[in-house]
Amino acid sequence: MNDEYFDRLLDEALNIPVPEGLAGRLEAQIDRYAAAARRRRIRLVAGVAASIILAAGIFINTDKQPSGPADTFSDPVEAAAAAERMLTFMSAQLNEGLHQVSEAGEKFEEANHTIDKYFNKYQP
Repeated sequence: MNDEYFDRLLDEALNIPVPEGLAGRLEAQIDRYAAAARRRRIRLVAGVAASIILAAGIFINTDKQPSGPADTFSDPVEAAAAAERMLTFMSAQLNEGLHQVSEAGEKFEEANHTIDKYFNKYQP
């Protein structure tokens, strides 16, 4: 086999007609797969971060010694008042945590929107 034979084979291979727009369609599909992979990665990271925050919050709150009232009460009115104070405290803490989670969710949505906007800009 000589160089002329390989040159002829190469010329034949390079003269194969390629459908019009194939490169653009392939590039767009690759971009869509990349965007989907990035969104999945962001959701995974967000889920892991939320789990870590939740676990840390539970650990920190269970690590503290209770400084509230005694475990039992002889006066039912005093017990009801203590229960009401405790429920109010728990409600405030829960609302604060939900607010922080909501803010984090909004920031993740903003990031997703920015990423989607960037990738959709380059899709045909």
